[in-house]
Amino acid sequence: MFEPLREKDPREVGGFRLTQRLGNGAMGVVYLGFRSPRPVAVKIIKPALADQPYFRQRFAQELEAIRRVGGFHTAALVDADPDAEQPWIATEYIHAPSLEGLLKQHGAVSEPGAWWLAASLSEALLHIHSVRLLHRDLKPSNVLVTTQGTRVIDFGVCHVGGATGLTSGDSPVGTLAYMAPEQARDSRKASEAADVYSLAATLVHAATGHPPFYADMPVQRMLDAEPDLSGLPASLRELVVSALSYSPDDRPSAHTMLEVAMDRLLDHAVPVGGPRHPPLPEVFLRDLLQVEGAPPAPPSAAQFPGPEGRGAGAVAPSAEPAAAGVSSGGGKPWAERWRGKIRDRRSDFGG
Repeated sequence: MFEPLREKDPREVGGFRLTQRLGNGAMGVVYLGFRSPRPVAVKIIKPALADQPYFRQRFAQELEAIRRVGGFHTAALVDADPDAEQPWIATEYIHAPSLEGLLKQHGAVSEPGAWWLAASLSEALLHIHSVRLLHRDLKPSNVLVTTQGTRVIDFGVCHVGGATGLTSGDSPVGTLAYMAPEQARDSRKASEAADVYSLAATLVHAATGHPPFYADMPVQRMLDAEPDLSGLPASLRELVVSALSYSPDDRPSAHTMLEVAMDRLLDHAVPVGGPRHPPLPEVFLRDLLQVEGAPPAPPSAAQFPGPEGRGAGAVAPSAEPAAAGVSSGGGKPWAERWRGKIRDRRSDFGG
């Protein structure tokens, strides 16, 4: 999960000591950082993009999205400086494997595991949409899996309701293999229904071990193509097929997907006491527990940068996020949380 710092990588930003690389995306590099014993993920915009107003706007929009969505289903905002020479965002570091990594290593999840993912990700989408956000790039690599539930990350191409539009219809934003056809045709046409489409595509990958589409050009994803659902459990087929409908109006809402998924979990006879861990295959759980049991060690206290290292334009830090891998909403087992929701039959899941 970690890479050593490279020669040209910064060693400190905003008072955070950077110790390792976590990833490298289109807009920036993400580092593991410490300003206290608690780790954070620090995303720094690439120097070549820092002087371009368009990318600064996108970066500011990503920051606004992280502020809005909070940390229950995502990674909580810790600090940021969008006005720095190289703008940066620090968020809660979630020490957990991605769904993509687990699928590559172990293959498809079990049928109950697929329904667990459907419920957890539907709940996350409900919350994201409730604060007027569209993710627009939901896929296995943007889903972190913990024993407390999933976390959706990377809001770099999200749409923030009320913000000035930054995308044009000339090129799609997102990942084609998981993208709704209307989004592939025109990114401005993305809607909550497009996120539901991406959720269904992610579920196909999780339940079968392969994505539903293999298109690598936008023109292919604009077509009303049949998805590859080979290996999909029969119980998932009706919901997945409807969520992958070509017309956005024919797709179920995230709320409907959550209701169906929780009902299916009850069909799988979740014990009254509730298992401490989700119904994922044993090899998945073993990886989750191994990762959660070995969080990254901070540098020695003497090496922490002082608080005076924060940039002048830095955003005040939010409340201290939960420890890595633990839900910001509390430490109850997933089954206990969901059983309460099922009993109440609430209509405001994630809102």
